[in-house]
Amino acid sequence: MVALAVTASVGDGLPVAGASETKVFVSDAQTLGKGSAWVYVALDAKGHPLALGVSMTKGVLEGLPANPNPTSRCFDKNGNGKIDAPEECLGDYELVFPLPQGDAAKAVMPFNWVGVNWNSHGHPAPAPPPWTEPHFDFHFYISPRETVKMLRRGKCGELIDCEDFKKATKPVPAKYVHRDHISVGAAVPAMGNHLINSKAPELAKGGPKFTHTFIFGADDGRVTFYEPMITREYLASNPSTCVLIKQPVAWEVAGFYPTKYCIRHSDQTGRHTVSIEGFVERPAN
Repeated sequence: MVALAVTASVGDGLPVAGASETKVFVSDAQTLGKGSAWVYVALDAKGHPLALGVSMTKGVLEGLPANPNPTSRCFDKNGNGKIDAPEECLGDYELVFPLPQGDAAKAVMPFNWVGVNWNSHGHPAPAPPPWTEPHFDFHFYISPRETVKMLRRGKCGELIDCEDFKKATKPVPAKYVHRDHISVGAAVPAMGNHLINSKAPELAKGGPKFTHTFIFGADDGRVTFYEPMITREYLASNPSTCVLIKQPVAWEVAGFYPTKYCIRHSDQTGRHTVSIEGFVERPAN
């Protein structure tokens, strides 16, 4: 794992407070499509977080698997003694990134690792129908990796163990999640439940085509991850935009929390970045 501090520049597609004031710590890169991806943490001169994100070279949108992963989150739901892919597999392809260690990891607490998931056929029910578009999920996890991995496969929800489904869908106290984010029972093994934005434009009758949205993850009545979900098609359009995250009124764990997610493309480097930003320090209450 690399915990390299480098000087940021506008050409990187990163939020920059000033070339001499911003330090960016990067993780080791991993292959994605025909390119590569890595996690970065950008800190200001005081060591406070500016961004936690994923940076990707321009080749990541090419050469991605066209078919669902026949070994991902699978369960013999019909009990015939074999896995009938794709019906009995969720089919995502996942990259797992530990955070750059040292000052970077401390600055973005309580976040502690990142998962990038490619979904060639989107998500099946109970996820809303618009989300069957090929897309990426960018999971910024609060819950430790070891805890997330304990959510077992089974026949409930999205192929999750039924006891774990009950735990994952336990309601989060109202003050810790915005009222528009609701559970539709989309609990996933080795991931958690998904509290979708019920007011997302693409979910309205006659709404626009799905491009991107934001989801809170949950397990055992706690918020466990922040997730921008973005279509491959939208990333390929080279957008540069930021969207406000609907805020709760309280936070269970003290730390720095984002107020927006950003999707950027750099004309200079060809890189795409997806990040959570606008961090505000919140007390536990």
